[in-house]
Amino acid sequence: TRRPRSAGWRSTWWPADRAALDQAMNRVQHFVFALVDEFTHLAFSCAIEPLRIANLVSQQELYRWSLASADGHGVTASNKITCHVDASFSEMPTGDRVVVVTGLNLRRKQLGPLIAALRRERRRGAQIGAICSGAFVLARAGFLDGRKAAIHWEYHDGFREEFPNVALVGSVFTTDEQFFTAYGGTAAADLMLHLIERD
Repeated sequence: TRRPRSAGWRSTWWPADRAALDQAMNRVQHFVFALVDEFTHLAFSCAIEPLRIANLVSQQELYRWSLASADGHGVTASNKITCHVDASFSEMPTGDRVVVVTGLNLRRKQLGPLIAALRRERRRGAQIGAICSGAFVLARAGFLDGRKAAIHWEYHDGFREEFPNVALVGSVFTTDEQFFTAYGGTAAADLMLHLIERD
């Protein structure tokens, strides 16, 4: 059964200073998820669901999101589920945060249009992130040199060999004011909860 939405229920979620909270949440944050063919559906779900639940619990639109793919058409996950998207990488909407979601066979993908879009969004001031094997994309774009990064453990050896100037870490996610990275799977939820808490 659903717990009653009483004042006591709300106080377990929100600080006592409701006016300060409302002011902090006055601006809706827009996430753009850049989905690469064969992306990991579990990681994507774990990234987007905390945003939906934050809106539900707060009874406000704190977050909205858009989806993009290489050609602007449906993109298929590694589990064969196809997601409809809003735009292509070349027409990616402006967002506060852009999250690259990848998965299998990334080295075989044509990533030029995605990297160009990420560089464009970075120049506009967006925070750029990646989950699962997506740190490869950020590293190829030149974003991670001299920075810490997290990537799914299966890709550690290859990543270290290709990008020796990136400080690969064993933690499930990394984040700073410009970039964030995370392992796949449920680590994406850990990352997103951290970002929500920081907001």
